[in-house]
Order: sequence, then structure tokens, then C-alpha cells
Amino acid sequence: MASQFAESLVRGCGNRGALVVWLVSGGVVLGLAGMDRAVAVEQAPPVVPTSLVVMESQATVTAIGQPRLFRRSRPPRGRSTRTVPAEHGTPNTHTPSEGGAKPAEASRPQFIRLLEKEDEPIALQTAVVTYRAKPGADKVPADLQVDLVGVIHLGEKAYYEKLNDLLAKYDVVLYELVAPEGTRVPAGGGQSNHPISFLQRGLTSLLGLTYQLSVIDYHRDNFVHADLSPEEFADSMEQRGESLWAMALRSMGYQMAKNASGKAKVSDADILAALFSKNRNLELKRAFARQLAEDPEGQIQAMEGPQGSTLIAGRNERVLEVLRREVSEGRRKIAVFYGAGHMPHFHQRLTDIGLQVAKTRWLNAWDLRDPAESSP
Repeated sequence: MASQFAESLVRGCGNRGALVVWLVSGGVVLGLAGMDRAVAVEQAPPVVPTSLVVMESQATVTAIGQPRLFRRSRPPRGRSTRTVPAEHGTPNTHTPSEGGAKPAEASRPQFIRLLEKEDEPIALQTAVVTYRAKPGADKVPADLQVDLVGVIHLGEKAYYEKLNDLLAKYDVVLYELVAPEGTRVPAGGGQSNHPISFLQRGLTSLLGLTYQLSVIDYHRDNFVHADLSPEEFADSMEQRGESLWAMALRSMGYQMAKNASGKAKVSDADILAALFSKNRNLELKRAFARQLAEDPEGQIQAMEGPQGSTLIAGRNERVLEVLRREVSEGRRKIAVFYGAGHMPHFHQRLTDIGLQVAKTRWLNAWDLRDPAESSP
């Protein structure tokens, strides 16, 4: 079915060589279109949540996609980590940075947002949120600064170049990579043959973007690995009874409920219209951006379920272990460089230990302006 569907999209779009995907109900159909035939992805759910594709790294989706984790979920063994709701947080302290442009309204803390001007999308942005010790806090050093540098893994090349410049200024950068301790990302990011990783790479072409690993310099001396190994990741998912199937189904149910209630700002019809648009790259990018900015943590929370998950809470706890170690060794200016979907949970954990938001800076991840309209 996925193969036939992808083939029909190839014929409809006149695509010759690029990946064709259809974003539907908040997900990406796993129909991978090649030059002259479409390839159905075996063993995988028919839809992968868009937030997983855009806000999680290639290594993470590869780890999630291990064959033993494709089977349907079962009751978890042992005790699992509780997820902290995103509503618990601190209001933004930003100010609009582009003349006349303002962010879309939101009722809870943001780590990703859509910047608009006169109801036209300008950019999809991610936040760099600086935390400092609260007055009188006794659990952290008074001069400690921790920055949550949220990132999405598909973006403009200029976005990642700005991040390279920013990350060079920290004593230490705690970065995500589901890999054995000491692993370094190969120059240019390397390649993975996992179908979901293949899908991420294909989306960079479809949306006219760049993949994070091809630009970010992970070989700096201040970069410190702060993530689970593939074995730890898989063991934790098994113990919790987690699977990619369960994540996909929860996310699909969440998005379908939003669509049915009329609350979703981007419908399947909007996505399909963008796919067949003459300006497909821009229209798909705008639709994707609206989905992500409309409810940036909603899909992640839906995937996690009520008991938390290895994907977010489990990995974040490992980061906090490394953070405590680095602070004990005298580091005082620390960046946590992770996917934007992790940040609401990080926010709560940092406030729990006596840190508070000092300032927020926004970076343009996707340029959503129409070149034809902005040119003289």
C-alpha cells in the first residue's frame, strides 16, 4: 500500500529522483520514492510523527527503529520516569527582533515559534534560553549559567553556522547522540541506512534545507557527549514497554483528534495542496513550520504517554548527570545542545535545582519568506 501510494505521488508530482513524502495527520507516510519505483518500508508503522523526524537526531531515530522495538507495546517492567507537563514553566522574556514582525501568540513557554509579519510567515525560530541561579539558591553555584540551546535537525545552513559560532563560546557543550561513550560524529555527519534516517535526508531536499550533522562541528574540545548508548536506549524502551508502533499510534491519535475538533491550523488538505504547489519547497516548509509551531511539545508529549519515555525523560536524566559532573569540575558556562522537544522537561528540572530564566534569544532556523515577494 505504501509503495502504491508513493508511486501515485511520483506520477502526480512529476518527481524524478527526489524523495516524495506526504505529511498526513501530523506524520510522514513512509513511502520512499526513487527514480523509477517506490520502496515500501518493511516492519515500520505507516506514519512517523513529524516532530520525531524534525526534532530528533538521526542516531536517535535509528536507535528507536531497532527491529526489537518495532513490535507492538506491552505493559512496562519496573518503574518509569514521570514526564513533567509543559504547562509548568516560566513565561517568555523575548522581544520581537525584526522590524514590525512578531511571534505567533502562545499560552505556554516556547522553545520553538513561528515569526510572522502581517499574518505572513517570516521564519521558524528556535530559542536559546539562559538560566542563572535564583537569589539564595543553595543547590547550585551562584555564578552558574546554563543555556538550553534547542535545535531542530533540518534547517538553513546559515542557522547551523550561527550555532557553530555560539557553541564555541561555552566552557562545555553537552550534546545528544545515541551512541557509545566517546563517540564523535564523523565530519559531514556520516550516513545511516535506516529508513527513517533516509527519510530525514530526503526531507532536506524536499524542503530545501540542510541536515544538522553536515554543518555542526562536533570535534570541538568543549563538546561532551551526554546521551544514552544504543544498548541503554533499547533496554530502557523494552523495560518501559515502548515501541515505535506505540509512539506513532499515540501521535496519530492526538493529531487526528485535533483535526476532528477543528483546532488544527494545518489540515491534510493544506499539506496536499502544498505538495502539488508550483512553489512546493516553500509551501511545504510553511505548512510544516505551522504544524511544529502550533503545538511544538504536543506531539512529543503524545508520543511519550502518561508515564514518560526513554526518548525524552530518560535521556534528559542522563544529561543532568553529566551536567552535575561538569559543574563539580568547575565549569560555569554550560550549553545543553539538544532537540527542541526536550526543552520543556529540561526547563522544569533546571528550575527544580534552583535556576531561573534570565533571558531568551531567538535564532531563525527556517527562512519562510517568499523570494519573489521580497525581491525588489
